[in-house]
Amino acid sequence: MGKTVTVVEILGMLILSQSLFFSCIGGDSNGSCIKYERDALLTFKAGLVSNSISLSSWSGDDCCRWEGVSCHNITGHVIKLDLFSNFLTGKISPYLGNLSNLQYLHLGGNRLTTDNLHFVAFLSSLKYFNMEGVAFVDKHENWLQSVNMIPSLVDFSLHDCGLYNSGHVSHFNLTSLEVLNLRYNKFHSTIPSWFSNITNVQHLDLSGNFFRGSLPNEIGDLNSLAFLDVSVNSLEGNLPITFGKLCNLRELYMESNNFSGEIFGPLGDSQSCIQNNLVYLDIFNNSFSGILPNNLGEFKSLELLNLCKNAFSGPIPVSIGQLSNLKLLDLSYNTLRGPIPVSVGQLQNLSTLDVVNNSLDGIVSELHFSKLKRLRFLRMSKNSLVFDIGPNWVAPFQLVSIRLSSCKLGPQFPQWLKRQEHIETLMMSDASISDSMPDWFGNISSSFMVLDLSHNQIFGTLPKLEKFSEYGYSTILLNSNKFEGPVIDFPSDATVLDISDNLLHGQIPEMIGKRMPRLEFLMISNNHLNGTIPVSLCRMESLTVLDLSKNQLSGELPHCWRNLQALHLIDLSNNMLSGDVPISLGSIKQLLSLHLQNNSLHGEIPMSLKNLKDLQFLDLSMNAFAGVFPPWIGESLSSLTILSLHSNKLKGEIPLQLCYLFSLRILNLADNMMEGSIPACFGNFTAMVVYEKEREYWVYSTQGYTESNNGDYDEKLVVFLKGRELEYTRTLQFLRSIDLSGNNFVGEIPKQLFNLSSLQNLNLSRNRLDGHIPWNIGDLNMIESLDLSENDLSGSIPPAISHLNFLSHLNLSFNNLSGRIPTGNQLQTLDDKSIYMGNNGLCGPPLQGCPGDEGKFPTQAENTRKDNIIDMPWFSSGLGMGFVTGYVGVCSILYFKKSWRYAWFQLVDRVYDKIWVAVAIKANQLKRMFQICKFEESA
Repeated sequence: MGKTVTVVEILGMLILSQSLFFSCIGGDSNGSCIKYERDALLTFKAGLVSNSISLSSWSGDDCCRWEGVSCHNITGHVIKLDLFSNFLTGKISPYLGNLSNLQYLHLGGNRLTTDNLHFVAFLSSLKYFNMEGVAFVDKHENWLQSVNMIPSLVDFSLHDCGLYNSGHVSHFNLTSLEVLNLRYNKFHSTIPSWFSNITNVQHLDLSGNFFRGSLPNEIGDLNSLAFLDVSVNSLEGNLPITFGKLCNLRELYMESNNFSGEIFGPLGDSQSCIQNNLVYLDIFNNSFSGILPNNLGEFKSLELLNLCKNAFSGPIPVSIGQLSNLKLLDLSYNTLRGPIPVSVGQLQNLSTLDVVNNSLDGIVSELHFSKLKRLRFLRMSKNSLVFDIGPNWVAPFQLVSIRLSSCKLGPQFPQWLKRQEHIETLMMSDASISDSMPDWFGNISSSFMVLDLSHNQIFGTLPKLEKFSEYGYSTILLNSNKFEGPVIDFPSDATVLDISDNLLHGQIPEMIGKRMPRLEFLMISNNHLNGTIPVSLCRMESLTVLDLSKNQLSGELPHCWRNLQALHLIDLSNNMLSGDVPISLGSIKQLLSLHLQNNSLHGEIPMSLKNLKDLQFLDLSMNAFAGVFPPWIGESLSSLTILSLHSNKLKGEIPLQLCYLFSLRILNLADNMMEGSIPACFGNFTAMVVYEKEREYWVYSTQGYTESNNGDYDEKLVVFLKGRELEYTRTLQFLRSIDLSGNNFVGEIPKQLFNLSSLQNLNLSRNRLDGHIPWNIGDLNMIESLDLSENDLSGSIPPAISHLNFLSHLNLSFNNLSGRIPTGNQLQTLDDKSIYMGNNGLCGPPLQGCPGDEGKFPTQAENTRKDNIIDMPWFSSGLGMGFVTGYVGVCSILYFKKSWRYAWFQLVDRVYDKIWVAVAIKANQLKRMFQICKFEESA
């Protein structure tokens, strides 16, 4: 008993003496916070611009009680400072270096800045250091030099600090480092060599750093590595064979790089041990290739296998069914072929099966899903798979996402869907379904976010859908079917509705705008709808695309467009609309495309449209618009790319302001009553000179709502080209065209027009143009269709027309052209006489021969007879002997008769002088002509 008391007393004395000791060395600590450490923290606080509520506790003498601060129980030294995500703003004070006993420092998740990390060199006891999101003033700071002086460091993060320098040191000291997170900086370098020295690292995150080059072979020496993320870089080349030595690796993320070669060579050969523990393998969006190995099933621990967007080919190996722990299998966007193995049905833990966009074929049966009780996401779109599932089959799963577009599911509507109660995405477009909608379909639609049944042969009335999910956007794509009957009410939370290309009739519901106020895409084109456009559409303030084209709508346009400021596209074409264009259309500031063609609209083109500064596509053709061509189109609509006003009643001259449209690619003013000359400044249409692919605004995409382009709106335009009307959609972005036909234009064709070297269609027919065809017609390098017919053009056809290698349609008929028709490789294929008819002065193929051609073109019989004579041996030998005899005779006379010799050489001198003088005169004439041409061009 006495002995026990003695021990207690001794321990008490030791504790007391130790407390007194640290009290002495700590200055005025009062047994708790060290004064100079408190001062360092207050200095740090003073450097902050914005303090969070958590720092309101930073007052008083005992800093150990402050929020985010922890002290040693005995010494009172600050050992932990955790201010993660405290909404702090300002600069980090270097006085934090006075916290020399600090073991844990977390300043991440704030809006802090720092000049450098020099203060860290004094924190010799630091084990955890996190500076996530801290912005460095000096982006090229060699941070590693300071951090390298903390050999005790175990966990270090400079995530998202915007650094440009990946660091360098002469001697690496961070031998205790187990976690290193450098993701999302801007190193733009190869992976530095010092990484091979962190031999104890278990977690290494280098993602999002613009690293380039290949992975170093030394990475296989990091034997403790369990987590490696090098995704979202510019790394390339094959995977090092040393990867197979990473026996402890559990998670490998390499997505969005440029890796190539076979990944399963290094990972799956006989000497590799990586397959023993690997749980997550994500190589999405690379260029890995080869065939998936038969021993893929040896990766027994795999839970995630993402091979999406690579170049894998061949069949899916049967052994994949041995991956019993697999939860996610993504093989989408490769070139895999053959059937899906039935063994997939054994993956009882699988929740996601994605094989979208491959070349898979064969039968998908009930056996493929026999044990997939946990399956939630089934994605097999864009393959040639045929589903053979009986109508009474009960699926063992409850799916959230079903994507089976382009698979053959029909002709009957899949009955197994009847018991799926949690579907959010159902995509079965182009699935060969020729059936009516089942009565039970409305019961499974209450949680829908995306419904795509487009491009089938579904008939009957539109399905009545229950209220859609309250989460996220809702998309309804029922276009390109055979639905008939009226347009019904759809769920009010829908944002995309496409019911175009059906057999619907009746009127658009009067209150559609009130009942579907969240709509962003409304497409009801190509049906049999009649009546007027409901005014309630103007309540859809989020509407981006409105397409009511190709119906039988009548009446005037609504006047409430001012409410639809989100609109990018309006297509009301091919209806029976009448009246004036409302002024309020010009108030939609973000409008990019306006289609009103083929209606009965009249009046002048309203000046309010000049406010549509971003307008790129304007088609008002085939109406009854009158008045002069508005000069403000060229002055105000500088972004116009396509302008089509053909088949109206516009008059007057083309204003020179039109030449300000430097981005114009298609101009169609045909069939109006315009007059005057064609402006020479048309050569300013630089987009018709330099060929550039169009930007993405040609397609108004619902890609944010669906994985396909089924709900997209494609810009379209009808162009009279190559003698017939053609509708351009997806290829419209490549077309360059000018059509001024059917007007009263006079004067010469400006030669500047032929400088538009990317022009593919030029139609100036049915005018009163005169003069010659410009000699530089050969500069239309890309021209495919050229129509100058029914004018008063005269002179000859320039020989340069034979240089037009892409020309496939030519019409020069009914002019006053004369002379020989040029010949050339491409012109020889245009042998239709109607191309040149009505030009009495033209001759040559394919018309009648030109005068004097008879002597120049001997008949075939004469050629044959001459050939026979020339082929005779005696003729050839006699001709040779005669030539030799004559030549020797002439030379002998010139040699022996001196007077003849002098006369011969005088004759040669005179002929030489005449030829030299003629050439010199002609050269001077050409020089003067060239100077005159240059002067005219400059004028």
